[in-house]
Amino acid sequence: MKRSLLLGLALTAFSLALHFLPIWETMLNRGPETWDGQPLPHDYIEQCIQDHRQGAEIAFARRPLTTWSIDALTTIGLPAKTAFILLGFGLFLLAGLLIHRIAEQLGAQPGEALIAQAAFHLSPTVLFAWFDPLYTYDEPIQYAALLVALLALLRGQHVIFSLSFTIALIARETSVLLLPGLVWLARDTRRRSWPAFVAPLLLFALFTYWIIERQGITDPTLADLGGRLGFITFNFGTLSMAGESLCYLTLALALPSFLLYRHGRSDASSPADRAMIQAFWITLVLNTLVVLFAAKAREARLFALPMILGWPLLGKAIMDELRRAGGIGSILSFMRQPLLAIAFVVKAVVLSIAVYRFFSLSTGIEQDNLFHEYLIAELLLILVCLYAGKYRKRSKLHSA
Repeated sequence: MKRSLLLGLALTAFSLALHFLPIWETMLNRGPETWDGQPLPHDYIEQCIQDHRQGAEIAFARRPLTTWSIDALTTIGLPAKTAFILLGFGLFLLAGLLIHRIAEQLGAQPGEALIAQAAFHLSPTVLFAWFDPLYTYDEPIQYAALLVALLALLRGQHVIFSLSFTIALIARETSVLLLPGLVWLARDTRRRSWPAFVAPLLLFALFTYWIIERQGITDPTLADLGGRLGFITFNFGTLSMAGESLCYLTLALALPSFLLYRHGRSDASSPADRAMIQAFWITLVLNTLVVLFAAKAREARLFALPMILGWPLLGKAIMDELRRAGGIGSILSFMRQPLLAIAFVVKAVVLSIAVYRFFSLSTGIEQDNLFHEYLIAELLLILVCLYAGKYRKRSKLHSA
């Protein structure tokens, strides 16, 4: 646990430092101006909190937990911006510790559990959580609650599961998209556990009714749906928009999906691993369709919800990939073969050009983030894994 805490603190501090570097502008270091550079009488974060408190959008009105938590911290004397930062990074730290514990619950070795935790903190939607246009707000509470619920489900603690999943639903109603995958995980005990899945839905419905009555919102469902009907055009209205949407999807999910797919087909994966990966795919399909058709795809954090089921397995998946390549010292051995090396370099150049050509940001400044560089690095890692595995197979055939 000590190593997990130290790792979490180090990577959380690293992400915090990235957000405050003066070489770019993020939600956290923007100061008293709007996202498009207009002056504000107060810090940008304070404006975000105020917008959520006032329910500037119907979705904000339904998700009060983060704002309530910030308000609670301000009552003990913390400035609103400090409370926002402390809450966000503190809960992501907790989420990383929970991923480490879930990985151990699934049978990961100590090193594999630490790798899973590191994979969470270094995921682009966590590492760059408050870069434009990710605009993270409710996800830290949502992730922590969902991970507590997942751990409780794996341990058969149904009351804790129900309470935690209810909190996750109140934090962000999109948590419901995880429910089919979680039901799949509990399929062997479904008859005993079904009340644990129904209770959060009923509690969330009661809370939603109460908060809507409290806010005095009329026809909330119709108004919200009406506002979301145009998002498919927003995401795919032009070739540039479509390229941006698909690139953000790839940024959030391509590398972990590749690793989990390969691990699921490996002899090293346990039945529990394969069940978790199946639940991951169920959630990925549902969530991706919802984001592409009913949300702004450029807010790439929205694509990451299935990773609640994927992050705990990434330690095993990464170690499995290294074993497939013959160890970390052999992963680039294919570069010794001239034809393979040339093919790899050509594909790497083409991928890099394609990313810069088709990943055109519709908001923010390209120099204010590392999204292009991170996406290229992810795609190159996938390419390295494919070539390393192919070279390893050839070497075994030649030596046989």
